[in-house]
Amino acid sequence: MVFTNMELLLRLLIAASLGGIIGYERELKGRDAGIRTHTLVSLGAAIITLTQLEASQWVIEFARDNTDLAPIVTTDITRLTAQIVNGIGFLGAGTIIVSKRSVTGLTTAASIWAVASLGISAGMGYYFMAISSTLIMLLVLRTVKSVFKIERTKQLEIRYVNREQTLSYLETCFKEHHISVVSTDHSITYHDDGTSVCRDLYTLHLPINFNMMKFIAILGENKNIFEINTIKTTLDN
Repeated sequence: MVFTNMELLLRLLIAASLGGIIGYERELKGRDAGIRTHTLVSLGAAIITLTQLEASQWVIEFARDNTDLAPIVTTDITRLTAQIVNGIGFLGAGTIIVSKRSVTGLTTAASIWAVASLGISAGMGYYFMAISSTLIMLLVLRTVKSVFKIERTKQLEIRYVNREQTLSYLETCFKEHHISVVSTDHSITYHDDGTSVCRDLYTLHLPINFNMMKFIAILGENKNIFEINTIKTTLDN
């Protein structure tokens, strides 16, 4: 199949547009990989795919014109597209950030990988697949978390004095607010003047519609607690 210039342009525009739609959703979430990144990834995948198709067509025509060389002339239309799938993983990895036992950017990394597949399908001319896949991706990114109420996980760092008394207070607060303690990391810092400061890092399962700011305010009412820090541990961003 020989592509006309208009067909090539159409496929490139569709790939860029579909990638831009997904990038716009990511930008609404405040992610660094937004419209431009997703557009370029999808467009680049389409360019490579179309280049592979054009090159394969040239090889086929060359073999037809040179029948004596046909047995040694080969072509594989999946070679370059396979490299797209492998190579895009490095770009996706750049959006993942690990800090303070939390991981962010996994969803954006997955969207970049999926957008590359949109570019491939648009470059191949599978318009229905590309467009319908874009709509499904938007559905997943925008609605899944609101439909499926997945229990949230948070890490809470608390610094305090008077260990026994404060631990009893924390245990009571957790029970009253239906919070499950998954794990606890305890540490104590001893000062030269004989005083000590406790630091506990709690991994907590929170109930649906839990108001963390209100809960922190309640904990802060205890005179023994002087510092509270929250650490987001959700992987879906």
